[in-house]
Amino acid sequence: MVITSIANEKVKLLRSLADAKARKKEGLYVAEGANLIKDIPSPESVRMLFVKESKQDAFADVLSRFSAETVVLSDELFDRVSDTVTPAGIAALVEIPKSTDISDINDKKIIVLDHVSDAGNVGAVLRTAVAAGYETAVMLGCADPYSPKAVRASMSAVFKIKICFSDNNAFLCSKSITKYDIMILDMMGENIFTHVPQGKYALVVGNEAHGVSKDIKAVGRKLSIPMTSMESLNAAVSAGVAMYLLERNQIKQ
Repeated sequence: MVITSIANEKVKLLRSLADAKARKKEGLYVAEGANLIKDIPSPESVRMLFVKESKQDAFADVLSRFSAETVVLSDELFDRVSDTVTPAGIAALVEIPKSTDISDINDKKIIVLDHVSDAGNVGAVLRTAVAAGYETAVMLGCADPYSPKAVRASMSAVFKIKICFSDNNAFLCSKSITKYDIMILDMMGENIFTHVPQGKYALVVGNEAHGVSKDIKAVGRKLSIPMTSMESLNAAVSAGVAMYLLERNQIKQ
């Protein structure tokens, strides 16, 4: 059966997940696009699939990986409800995994997003973090990493990294975090090209406009990325530079 009505209950569910409150209530988020859906590590985490009528054959192999119900939408309806400018023609409703408890964090290094407000930046930081070998990301009052924009920007990294939702006070007071050298990027800090991390470290990425929160800045080690003719970099770009430089410096030690 091909669904053509935007009033259909399953279509309503799909559309509702553009909103953070609905994602929290339903425990679901949307992954759109064949390449993204192919990377979902656990087929059982997919609750429902949507496919454009004209794309059923093209995505048959992708759909066959999952036992979840496949809902076929008319091309016009799929394009209407899609969150993208050029809809790929396939989307999945994926279960949001349980948040990692901050007391359970014991990785060699962690990435901390401190009130990063742009979902695209959140996704881009997660993408680079996974590529750089980070296994856990701590979210302190950030844009939702499970929003459609963040999921797309993560390029499947959201499937591959543990996410801990916390707040500044819980983060700073956690016994597990006291074991980490907290590092923040600051224009007046030590040159990051020469800093060699000793032991575990937590790299903090601050808000796009206001930087790292005052309470975290008060206890963090300040590191700077040298620049010429510019005062700052995009949050995701600076995070990527810092992640790889710290890793390189530690390896070279």
